[in-house]
Amino acid sequence: MRLRRRYTDNKGNLMRWRKYFQVPGLLLILTMTQVWSMPAGAEENAATSASTTTIVVERPGHLGRQSGDLEQILHFYHDLLGLDLRGERHMDRPFWTSKPLIEFADAPPEAEFRAVILPIQGTATEPGAGREMTIEAIEYRNVERRHYEFRLQDRGVSWLRLFLRELDPALARLREAGVVVVTEGGEPLQLEQRHGSGKLERAIIVRDPDGYPVELVEQSPGPDSSASSADNIAGAQVVVVVADIEATLAFYRQLIGTDLEIDTGPIFIADPDLNRLRDTPGARSRSAFLPVPGSPVMMEFVQYDNIEQQAIRPEFWDLGVGHMLFMVNDLDAIMSRIRGAGLKILARSGEPVYLNEEVRALFTRDPDGFFVEFMERKEAPKAAE
Repeated sequence: MRLRRRYTDNKGNLMRWRKYFQVPGLLLILTMTQVWSMPAGAEENAATSASTTTIVVERPGHLGRQSGDLEQILHFYHDLLGLDLRGERHMDRPFWTSKPLIEFADAPPEAEFRAVILPIQGTATEPGAGREMTIEAIEYRNVERRHYEFRLQDRGVSWLRLFLRELDPALARLREAGVVVVTEGGEPLQLEQRHGSGKLERAIIVRDPDGYPVELVEQSPGPDSSASSADNIAGAQVVVVVADIEATLAFYRQLIGTDLEIDTGPIFIADPDLNRLRDTPGARSRSAFLPVPGSPVMMEFVQYDNIEQQAIRPEFWDLGVGHMLFMVNDLDAIMSRIRGAGLKILARSGEPVYLNEEVRALFTRDPDGFFVEFMERKEAPKAAE
């Protein structure tokens, strides 16, 4: 398995790193047995389902967001930024409970919740088919919730990167609403050919009402996108801070089953503009990009050096926490790969959970504690007569 120094544009195309990493080419050889060894018996478990090289992820599902107030989330993402919305803007969204969902997330039995779904334009290969990656904002009650306001250098922290056709009008609306800005100086920064895209970028990082970081990026020339030209939102990526890029890539490749080449920067660099953007003074960083099958969405993994860090391991329902959902066509293969790697399924039963008659899902954590969800739409087994 090879990891080559490449980058991807917002459309998901793999391209070579150019000006951003001006270093000689370096080829990293990564094998699963070296980085993510399987315990005894794993081969037998894996043999019961799809080969570990088979791609079982069909597309991204959602970036899950644990929220303190759905109305504030709707105002931030829909009213101010312009994300789509499933359902009516001012419809009633009552709290409810579900034994399968409580079992699935290993939540307290008295927990109640409500949710809102916000499709992100430009995250499907074809618009209008209902296959866009979404933000699923979940508000819990009757459960103790800690509030995290993550620093962008801490391990296990994630943030959402949104590509905008025009940054300034959206930023003006956010400022008027009093949104917190992370970026040093409070103004967008010019980033020349970041990620080797060959495009100039202006970017700024803000926090949503729960303190979750959101990076807003305007590219010139504009992004290649499946979104309508009338939409200001033109795509998205999810960024996760990790302790060891190689271990993280091994984890995701083993579970997703992809043979795709991954875009990785093999050296640490100190980029003053990136550090001002993320408020990570003096840090050195390297990145890797993992293309999510069936979409133009990318996951970026960032590893830091030369900066103080903490490891973040919140509970699933804590405020400001994010998780990533992958839609799959073989959840049994995912389950086999998780167990083969010695990982834990987070449900109380340790098994995937049927959320309804058609949907079965499971949660696990990646090596840095970031929650990862896999979901399959499949007919539930019928009870014996």
